[in-house]
Amino acid sequence: MSDNNRFKRFEIPEIVLHWAQGTPFLILLISGGLLLASRFYNMDAATYHLLTNIHKTTAVSWVSLTLVSYLLVGPKLHLANLKEILTWGLVDIKWMVNSFRSLYNSAIEIPDAGKFNTGQKINCLLVMGYFFGFALTGFLMWFRGTILVSWYLHASLFFAALSSVSGHLYLSFINPSTRVGLGGIFHGWVPKSYIEHHHALSLPEEEREETMLRTMGFTEEQRKGEEEYHKKAVGSSMKAEIIFLITTLVLGVVGLWVFGHGQEASLEKGFNNIIRPRELSGAHQTKEIQGNCTKCHDYTGDLKDENCLACHKIIKERLDAKSGFHGTFGESRCRHCHKEHPKLKKSSIIPFDPEKFDHTLAMFKREGKHADKKIKCDDCHRKKRKKAYPGVYYMGLKFDSCADCHTDPHKSNLGDKCETCHTNNAWQGEELKFDHNRDSKFKLEGKHEKAKCIGCHKPDKQNAPLGTAVFRGLKIKCANCHKDLHNSQFGDSCQSCHTIFEWKGKELKFDHNLDSKYKLEGKHATAKCIDCHKPPQQSDPLAAALFRGLKQDCAACHKDPHKSNLGKGTECKSCHNFKDWKGNELKFDHNYDSKYRLKGKHAKIKCIECHKPASKTDPLASALFRGLKSECIGCHKDPHNQKLGDDCLKCHDFKGWGGDNLKFVHNDNSKYILEGKHARVDCKKCHNPQPDNKAPLGSARFKDMKYEKCDDCHQDPHKGEYGAGCLACHSVESFPPKKADFNHDRHTKYALEGRHAQVKCIDCHNPRSVKTLGPITLAGFKNDCGACHKDFHDKLLGEDCKKCHSPLGWKGKNLLFNHNVHSRYQIDNLHVKAKCTGCHYKNYYKPLKTACEDCHPQGSKVFVQGSAEQSR
Repeated sequence: MSDNNRFKRFEIPEIVLHWAQGTPFLILLISGGLLLASRFYNMDAATYHLLTNIHKTTAVSWVSLTLVSYLLVGPKLHLANLKEILTWGLVDIKWMVNSFRSLYNSAIEIPDAGKFNTGQKINCLLVMGYFFGFALTGFLMWFRGTILVSWYLHASLFFAALSSVSGHLYLSFINPSTRVGLGGIFHGWVPKSYIEHHHALSLPEEEREETMLRTMGFTEEQRKGEEEYHKKAVGSSMKAEIIFLITTLVLGVVGLWVFGHGQEASLEKGFNNIIRPRELSGAHQTKEIQGNCTKCHDYTGDLKDENCLACHKIIKERLDAKSGFHGTFGESRCRHCHKEHPKLKKSSIIPFDPEKFDHTLAMFKREGKHADKKIKCDDCHRKKRKKAYPGVYYMGLKFDSCADCHTDPHKSNLGDKCETCHTNNAWQGEELKFDHNRDSKFKLEGKHEKAKCIGCHKPDKQNAPLGTAVFRGLKIKCANCHKDLHNSQFGDSCQSCHTIFEWKGKELKFDHNLDSKYKLEGKHATAKCIDCHKPPQQSDPLAAALFRGLKQDCAACHKDPHKSNLGKGTECKSCHNFKDWKGNELKFDHNYDSKYRLKGKHAKIKCIECHKPASKTDPLASALFRGLKSECIGCHKDPHNQKLGDDCLKCHDFKGWGGDNLKFVHNDNSKYILEGKHARVDCKKCHNPQPDNKAPLGSARFKDMKYEKCDDCHQDPHKGEYGAGCLACHSVESFPPKKADFNHDRHTKYALEGRHAQVKCIDCHNPRSVKTLGPITLAGFKNDCGACHKDFHDKLLGEDCKKCHSPLGWKGKNLLFNHNVHSRYQIDNLHVKAKCTGCHYKNYYKPLKTACEDCHPQGSKVFVQGSAEQSR
């Protein structure tokens, strides 16, 4: 399709495919170029990783957009273009030949071309090659990066594509004859003159004829100018295409040549440095490996373990023997764990985490104490790696014997078979396999069995470990290890007294009764050895004491508490025995072994109450036992002050000094017979102890007491008004209130009538009025009511109470008063219902007025006018 000046060269599907394929491709060239350039200067890891991610992301977008655009956006048009690109004939060969010839002869005529000239066909084929070549090698580099050929081809394609794209950009933006068609790739339209000079065969036949007719009318000079311009325009573009095509082919061939020419060429080593993904790990940065990819890689195959094992021979030995950590992997590949070309420069490719590593998979199984979490890897793996790769070596350690890692504290005195005595669980203590009874000449029995090793096997220095001690050649006699605390008193035959189970106490073989001249009996058998066998110094052990040549008499060990009061040389055994020196075990019997027998209460008292030591803190034995008096006053103080003589047993008995045990009978042994209440009175009531009643009864007076009259003991409450004849009213059975036959009406001048007969004596004879009952007598009483009763009338009615009141009752029905008889005011039928207090206010009885208005004034509920009483 065309108009007068323009020609429709590209359709929309073609434009979409161009930019969908071209734009990502340019980004890939730029990012790839920067990645290659990073080989020549230090690029930080973050930037490098960013470029790598951009390159990979763009590559996926490039492949995806190209395929989608080709298959979904105008696929028929793209297929037609592809057929034309792949269709070659003699014209294409002639175009190529003449294009080469035109490089040195500008007169050579280039054949006319259709939509695509031969150079453009070649360029399209190169683009297709780039697409599939980059996609395939990139995929292999991404997912099978160990195949070396993909890296070479990818780099070779980069240089070829760089040349192709450079030529394409030159023709599009710089070359004068072709840059006029640049707009066609944006909107599809190009100048018709561009088509006439470069793609004349793509014009419709009628337009080609019009062009021919137009040029036929040219002058000779115009025709030559048009031919010259055509040759120049076409020639210049062809020259550029041929030059860039040759450059592209040369770069591609050079890359393949480098790829196929062995590792000796320095050019290839430089190329290797360019195409490598990242630097090698620190351990592999050696002269033999650096830049020599085929040292580890194959061109067309995967990484082979043989290449790794050629250097790592110890790993090969473990794999072949299927032992140790690496021997457990079977057919696993080295690269599965060891990822070369790490992200960080000179970092390790050994994926080792000490916290997670299972040491049971290694040649040396960590068991027992070796498996303790406190033990760090560096405690055993001490061989440092090279400076380029910090850390330690984990393989190649020698562990045939314990001494390969551990210092032999025994200094080879016990040989090199440590496992004979020790285990992995612990080198000492309960885990020690060494059995002293089985593995030595000296059996550990008894207390020796509980002794610590260091107790016998002393290290050569104070703080040195036990292992440095001597274990062989030790002497086995007791004195070789134990100091003789007896200072050779018994020779060196320790076994005669001691056992290996315990050197003293219950396990002591020595029997005092069998092995000595002094038998231990009674309390001696329970005494401690040290009580008799005393060491020279208090801090010295018992064994340092004297055991032979001791005296056997009591005084040799025991101090005489009696201070020889019982005689010198007296046999202690006469009173004491071995079971106990005192108490129930005392052999002394007071009734048989002394002149004073203990009877009654004397038999129950403690010795110390009669035999008193000089001081309270002194023992009983220091008291006086001989020369004591046997009379009562020898021990007891006479409370009667010898007023009753010194024959105490006349009244007292040994069973008890008083109470039921008192031998004294008052009615038999005194002149005063106790009868009635006197027989029940406490002795202290009559025999007053001195100085007060709290003193003992014995301090009272018992002789020369008056007892003929009552007032000798009792105070007369009547103050002599009745004389000494107390028994007229009282008896010894009960003093108050009266004798059983006492009659108030008969024995007094005042007869009790009515309510008077019901009151208690104390109601009349009361302390309030007379202080005590006794002093109030009939002689002191008045015969009028006012003597006992309060006059509530305040003497307004006189003293003759009997006119109105009766002993039967002072008020109510018993009242004798009659208002109509005993007063001047007669009570009628109306007033009889009134209460006494209604007229006699506050007990006021006389004199009262009798007029009505005196009680009923005007204004009250009852008003009286004149003498007539009206109800209101």
